[in-house]
Amino acid sequence: MIDLGNIKKVHMIGIGGAGMSALAHALHDRSIQVTGSDTHDGEQVAKLRSLGIPVTIGHADANIDAPELVVYTSAINPHNAELQTARKLGIPVIHRSELLASFTTAKRAIAVAGTHGKTTTTAMLGKILVDADCDPTALIGGKSLDFDDNYRLGASELVVFEADESDASFHQYRSCSHIVTNVEAEHLDNHHDLATVCQVFADFIKLGDPNGFLIYGADCPQLSSLFHHCPGIARGFSLKDTDAYYRATDITINHRSSTARIHLAGRLQGTLTLSTPGRHNVANALAALGMAHCLDIPVATSLQSLAGFSGIARRFQLIYSSGKLRIYDDYAHHPTEVRETLDTARAAYPDAHMTVVFQPHLPSRTRFFLDDFAHAFSKADAVIVNSIYAAREDPIPGFTGQQLADRISECEPTKPVRYFPDQDVLRQYLLDRIADEELLIFIGAGDINEVSRALVAQLQAAKD
Repeated sequence: MIDLGNIKKVHMIGIGGAGMSALAHALHDRSIQVTGSDTHDGEQVAKLRSLGIPVTIGHADANIDAPELVVYTSAINPHNAELQTARKLGIPVIHRSELLASFTTAKRAIAVAGTHGKTTTTAMLGKILVDADCDPTALIGGKSLDFDDNYRLGASELVVFEADESDASFHQYRSCSHIVTNVEAEHLDNHHDLATVCQVFADFIKLGDPNGFLIYGADCPQLSSLFHHCPGIARGFSLKDTDAYYRATDITINHRSSTARIHLAGRLQGTLTLSTPGRHNVANALAALGMAHCLDIPVATSLQSLAGFSGIARRFQLIYSSGKLRIYDDYAHHPTEVRETLDTARAAYPDAHMTVVFQPHLPSRTRFFLDDFAHAFSKADAVIVNSIYAAREDPIPGFTGQQLADRISECEPTKPVRYFPDQDVLRQYLLDRIADEELLIFIGAGDINEVSRALVAQLQAAKD
């Protein structure tokens, strides 16, 4: 465990990422000098600079300016120049998870994990704890619209944070209470197959606090066998299982909200109302409510808090509305997440013509799940595929977004499918035909939101 007590300067590689920027802010609050680098400017980089944290765009040897500690994220290629330089100079280098673990030491920590939904669930639980006057610290893997940030500093011993399973680094977090939303095949570049993923989660659950809690998705077949590894008290949540401790029934979804009746141990507690549509958001809310209940927060308090939950940036976020046109941004990057987003969109707008712009994330994920992705767009009326966002990976020779576009067309020959590797060309194509669009959804965990934001800026300028 890293001891931050004597460290005065830290350099962070990939500082603009959701998890890294939250940690940079947390270090800054401890009066530690922070520097950082990233490949892109963005909202989080701008926020860090407003705090006085210098951020360099681009990775280079010169960015390593005598720090006492270097922190990197899983999104960083192992051949990164700054990583190599720090190691040559003998500067201690740690993964982001090791730094995050240091913030949970001697705290009452709650780690939120799962293949899908952990960012929203973390933000929901953070809001409940704030509204219940628990004053938690929260480290979230996306921007909470309630906190206007991905980080909140609290004065209590409670820490709620997102635990990333992608490279098993969440095994750094010990003696925490856990939420595990679901377990599915993902990050197969590291974990190889579903059996390995399940073992990674089993090992994580075993590390839980013997005096703490596990709130788990009882509707997930994998978790039905994994929750037994919990050393503390395990309680399931479900949208259908009548034996689950926490249940949601009578779920209704429209374009503005989700509602459900909430049951605890078979007893009706009240009605959940969310301003964020989608059955998956009802599940996320149920998980957060369950953990809050384990922390002695009344269900009624959680329901009141969740009624005011504003959502997470890039999670089916409405970014433009004019006349018949609606434009959304979404972070989905797994076939299950794409299907959930489009199911939500179709439930919200049953008759609208839906065009989906999808940017695949990681060459390995796109190739592993090529057929699953190809079938994930069944609710869309038209699909546009952008080039694969490689992130930490190198491109796979001969494999591009064109293969995904072709596979979608093979599955649904009558559906219009286009491939635009160039984002400027893509944006102009959309602008030229925007009068015919009704529901336009940008999906992907890379930089596709830069296209949607630029398009919206042009549309707003034209209106003005």
